[in-house]
Amino acid sequence: MTLPVSIVIRGAGPRAELEAALLALLGELEWRAAGDEVLLLDESGTQELAEWAAQHFPPPPTFERASCELRTLALPRSAGVGAALRAGAAEATHPHVFLMASGLRVGAQFLEPLCAALEDPRVFAAVPWLRGQPPEALLGARWNAGEFACAAEDPALAELDFLPLEACLLRRDELCARGFDPLFEPGAWLGRDLGWRARREGRRILRIAASSVELRAPLPAGDALAEERARLLFTWKHLDEEEFWREHLAALLERTLRAAEEERREPLVALALALEELAALARARPAGGSAQSFGTLISRSTSGTRR
Repeated sequence: MTLPVSIVIRGAGPRAELEAALLALLGELEWRAAGDEVLLLDESGTQELAEWAAQHFPPPPTFERASCELRTLALPRSAGVGAALRAGAAEATHPHVFLMASGLRVGAQFLEPLCAALEDPRVFAAVPWLRGQPPEALLGARWNAGEFACAAEDPALAELDFLPLEACLLRRDELCARGFDPLFEPGAWLGRDLGWRARREGRRILRIAASSVELRAPLPAGDALAEERARLLFTWKHLDEEEFWREHLAALLERTLRAAEEERREPLVALALALEELAALARARPAGGSAQSFGTLISRSTSGTRR
């Protein structure tokens, strides 16, 4: 049985990219004829996206011709990425939600293999193979001399450390219940934290070879200060073993003193920005134990054994 899916798209990208992505997507969903829906998140605060969508993708004249519903959800301009995606999931009609970047071009029959993967309750998210990005864009988790880092991953891996928000299928109720941690706004760390929390519980993020998509628009570079702040907060949130804490604090002290001696301002500013969030971080840290400790997940990432 073909399950209908809700596709949630943040309409924040250039309109030309979004239009091309929607043309490919709607063509694929029309062929699927499963009663899917496309939900565009309008964060303009002015209904601009809703007006654009109504002009470029008007509904069919009769209900019988509608194989997929396309609608928009108006959100406050300053909602944030995590809040917008969670609102889209809450508004979704179907049990499975595919989060999709506005510049993503889907391939033929890309949804069926992803839905099949989610039949396994151990699988938290199913991710298609993402073409159009260099192999080094696939990142894995590493621990190096007391520092958590993202490093280039083996492009052939079928199980991922991190959840890419550009293209992933999740269960709607689970996404709404977990939500996104606003500490990591904005950027890729929202998905990394969400996926890591699931992996701590023994869940898996699978990349499905039979499903293929292409990201035509390059991923934004991101702000270096925001990236470093998020990396530190991620480390502090998920470290749960004394040995790792001791190693990290020693490395952090050494790095901070070196930056001060060399009069490099950026690492010190990023550290200060992260320290300002300590109260919120304390509330966000997972309570109690977990099936997979930080050290276990890092060990699995380094050795390439993820199951």
